[in-house]
Amino acid sequence: MSVLQERIKARRLKLGMTLLDVANQLGVKEATMQRYESGEIKNIKHETIVKLAEIFGCSPAYLMGWEEAQAIPTVAAHKEYNENWTEEELSKIEEYKQLLLAARNNKAINNKNRS
Repeated sequence: MSVLQERIKARRLKLGMTLLDVANQLGVKEATMQRYESGEIKNIKHETIVKLAEIFGCSPAYLMGWEEAQAIPTVAAHKEYNENWTEEELSKIEEYKQLLLAARNNKAINNKNRS
């Protein structure tokens, strides 16, 4: 399995998302998402990688394996206030944000399915 497939799966699992959750947000079938994650589809379009990064709250470069650490762009603004966040603290803030976003997305999907 390539770095891309490993990171797609790892981010999905870390966020508590199912293949169907990600597929719905990506606008593809669950089977297609499974094929992206398993590596059966080897040439994933640039636009798809960008959208997956948005869904997972990381950079496309991280998913591709070009960056070791996940980007934390959403909390970078906090540094402007001179709070001197450590990398560990920034990571925890980002994880919490992703948890909240995943819960919001799951709630929206569940509400949509009930309609």
